[in-house]
Amino acid sequence: MKFLIIVVFTTILMSCASLTKTQIESVNQYAVLTKNFSAYPSKIMTKLAEVRTIRGVFLANTYSDPKLHVEALDSLYNNKIYAYGISNKVNITFEIIDKYAQSLALLSSNKYKNEIEENSLNIGIGLDSLICEYNKIDTFANLPTNIGGVIGKLVAMGGGQYIKSRQAKEIKRFVSSADTLIEVMTSNLLFFLESDNIDQLINAEEWGVRQNYLSFIRQTKKVLIEHEYAYLDIKEQLDQIKALRLQTISATKQMRLAHEKLYLSLNKHKDLREIVRDVQILGKEINELKKILITK
Repeated sequence: MKFLIIVVFTTILMSCASLTKTQIESVNQYAVLTKNFSAYPSKIMTKLAEVRTIRGVFLANTYSDPKLHVEALDSLYNNKIYAYGISNKVNITFEIIDKYAQSLALLSSNKYKNEIEENSLNIGIGLDSLICEYNKIDTFANLPTNIGGVIGKLVAMGGGQYIKSRQAKEIKRFVSSADTLIEVMTSNLLFFLESDNIDQLINAEEWGVRQNYLSFIRQTKKVLIEHEYAYLDIKEQLDQIKALRLQTISATKQMRLAHEKLYLSLNKHKDLREIVRDVQILGKEINELKKILITK
């Protein structure tokens, strides 16, 4: 009788820790979709810097004095990288989102044995280091550390077969531990994307492009068709920046929602159809971002 009770109890524990194939696939799909997410908001700033450089070239060409012309170009070059830089807090937010997704993709991979053994320590240590660094910048955050270490510990405790048997449990623990982390990181990202500062930067470039080109055509002896195309191109880039910003905001909100649904699905046995749907919506949001970027 005692043996039977132990068997039943063990079976219950194992079933609680196990995840369905659909759940693991949803986790992996989420991770793969978001593991390089920072490329999209970063592109907003790099494209604004590119616009600023092009309109600055127009302005430089309004100076008849060669010395002033070269000085304007030198100034453009020196400011090219720093003109639209981002804060340390935003930069590390990008890194944490990417590193978490890379870790999650590794942990939920169906090639767990080789991939986890080859990459676990570097990725795990990297994520924990980033979180510690973030806590120094935002002293009120107090985000949980030692999240990434779960992958390294998984490898250290046994071989491939052991990893397979523990995979579901560690995915559940990893996603649960990181849900607050993703909430904070996506909030940071939305604050950055929706800020008046970016509005002002975009508006300033739109105004500056037109004014600098007007100055250019007033001063130049002959306006070439290449100049006209450059002006039209830069206006198109500004439209792309605005579209990219709006779509990145939408995708960030869906990234947060989908992770929350993952957490609830893994811990509170929510309807699997719901989490599958939310991850699919996230996929569509990411695809829209890619479409915007490849239009130019």
